Amino acid sequence: MINQHAITTTKTAKVITYGNLTSNTKLIWLVTHGYGFLAQYFVNKFECLDPNEHFVVVPEALNRFYIDGLTGKVGASWMTKEERQDEINDYILYLDKVYETFCLHSNAKKAVLGFSQGVATISRWLIQTNYSVKNAIFWAGSIPEEVLTTKKLNNYNNIFVVGDEDNFIPKDKIETLLANYRNSGLTFSQIFYKGGHNILTQPLIEVATQLILS
Repeated sequence: MINQHAITTTKTAKVITYGNLTSNTKLIWLVTHGYGFLAQYFVNKFECLDPNEHFVVVPEALNRFYIDGLTGKVGASWMTKEERQDEINDYILYLDKVYETFCLHSNAKKAVLGFSQGVATISRWLIQTNYSVKNAIFWAGSIPEEVLTTKKLNNYNNIFVVGDEDNFIPKDKIETLLANYRNSGLTFSQIFYKGGHNILTQPLIEVATQLILS
């Protein structure tokens, strides 16, 4: 007889930070990358921010794989359909640990940003964590239906960001996505920019300015 079992074990996770966390820090970012990224490369997208005002925390997803074949470039993924709920539970505990380690003991404003696959990741964390965050940025990704139905995202200042040339979220899908958010009762603002499926400097600085002034 074949039986499936689940055990809980420990795993060493990699977290990359940018900036100087001091009493002068104005905003701490907890950022979840997209599918196939590694944290040390994704953090480079935030180097346009003043390191004396911004502290960016980029945890790397727990599942690494070779992007093409059996060797070469490596990427990471937050989850797949295989043992889906276990992987969600694991990364929620992981993100809580990251928050405790890098964010909890600072009085600076807190924001989370999910990019692409990281949108689903960070939105699931937001509705389950007990930690305090004011702002949530969902960049070029979709919020899962099971998150929207909880209504808990309305506890945050939500911003949806997407480019007009995003090959994963074309213009017609953007309108459908936003209509679905509104119909679900989600309150949010949006920022549209010229560009593709990427975090670009100009819209990122626009978001950062809004968050510091809010």
